[in-house]
Amino acid sequence: MFEIPAPGTFAENIPIAYDAPADLKKWPSLNNQRVTSKTPYMVYNGTLADCIRELLAKPIKQISLYDIVTERQPAFEGNVLSPGIAAEIAMRKDFPRR
Repeated sequence: MFEIPAPGTFAENIPIAYDAPADLKKWPSLNNQRVTSKTPYMVYNGTLADCIRELLAKPIKQISLYDIVTERQPAFEGNVLSPGIAAEIAMRKDFPRR
């Protein structure tokens, strides 16, 4: 039986469709902080795996300004992945390596 992920997390034992369509979005910022009164804009469109790779290639000081938007999957809550969740997913054994 699969565990249901808590909000803001993902379930390690549930398969993830890494080839699902996804968008990497960046929030407008002021002093390197998200300006949430505005909407994020797309910086990359591809698969979930590609968006995770693109996100993790960004400068560490700016990574908090990004989110990945993808279709909801049983392995994670909601359809917006934070940088922290994306980094955890990238460490999974089944994450596709190049």
